[in-house]
Amino acid sequence: MSSRLSFNYNELTLFIVFLHAIGLWEKIMSKQKLPIVGSLVLVVLGAVALWGGQQVLKATNSPEFCVSCHSMEHPRAEWEGSSHFSNAKGVRAECADCHVPQDGTHYLKAKVTALKDIWYTMTNKLPDKAAYEAHRAEMAQRVWDEMKENDSMTCRSCHSLDAMELSAQTALAQQSHTNAKANGQTCIDCHKGLVHFLPETTDNAAGANELAKYSGQFATIDKTLYTLAISTAQVIKGGEARLMPFAELNNWKENNEKISATIQGWQQVGAESLVYMDLGKRITVAVLDEDAKANVTTVKTVHDEVTDSDWKQIAFDVNLAKADISADLNALNVFGQNLNQTHCSGCHAPINADHYTANQWIGVVNSMKDRTSMTDDQVRALTIYLQRNAKDMK
Repeated sequence: MSSRLSFNYNELTLFIVFLHAIGLWEKIMSKQKLPIVGSLVLVVLGAVALWGGQQVLKATNSPEFCVSCHSMEHPRAEWEGSSHFSNAKGVRAECADCHVPQDGTHYLKAKVTALKDIWYTMTNKLPDKAAYEAHRAEMAQRVWDEMKENDSMTCRSCHSLDAMELSAQTALAQQSHTNAKANGQTCIDCHKGLVHFLPETTDNAAGANELAKYSGQFATIDKTLYTLAISTAQVIKGGEARLMPFAELNNWKENNEKISATIQGWQQVGAESLVYMDLGKRITVAVLDEDAKANVTTVKTVHDEVTDSDWKQIAFDVNLAKADISADLNALNVFGQNLNQTHCSGCHAPINADHYTANQWIGVVNSMKDRTSMTDDQVRALTIYLQRNAKDMK
């Protein structure tokens, strides 16, 4: 605030008193000193104009002004549900704190750029929630670009890497902030979607549509088929199984628009609703309902030293739609790799699947998923892709 000119009525009164004291007021009022009068009047008018302008700029920084346009009701609701509005420390960041930099040049730029919002309101560009959602990605990208350009200036007015007590942070946060400082990253590189919802990216739909091309693509020579996405299958002996992406189906037979096949996997004793791909590795293959749990065949039971628990190798037969499966494992892997490249590279370089073990990937993805716009199904597909290609898998 110290870099901005600010006047109030008391200061203007003192200014006139000062002119009286040095005898200029009488000269101003003298007809013989009209040039001086004109100059000083201009000075006073300029000062009043600066003061008035400052008051206008200050008023337009208030949340009340920001949400006076009906289209801003949507981001307002998101802000009021965020930790920037209400938190344990009682510190509230208002609209201008995040969207209007304090630096003079960037401050004026933000104010001039904001005039477009008035134009959008006049032309009714965002008449309802659907229109707002249609433009969310465009608006978010513009803000992200601005914050990237000014090194997240508004974030740094409250948060400083140098002032952070890293030892009080989680291990992941410590590593992320250490890397950010070493690599010259700025806040918005990682902290998107903290206050306002992330937009759905076109890459999400494009990737799913690309994967759908392989729906039902298999031949009699293919020994193993794979589910393309989370799918519902009927257990032949009774019950229902929710199959995860990459679930492997063997000994399959085609029957019109259905496929009957055998699924093999492992259950941890005491948690039989979950079927995993391998012993001790929590790569989810299927989720069974109560009836399905009772209708699996146990091949053998072994004790796993790592988890210190008994595990059962099981098998069960299912029926499911042909459209849910494909023989093209490569297409699934490409889809998983694209999710990794698209959603995990915003904060850091994409991490190769063989960087962590299959079980470690669960925690890594869960800690990061809220920073992305992935759906629950996409998170599941990405996790299983990374697990299947983890460093402890064959």
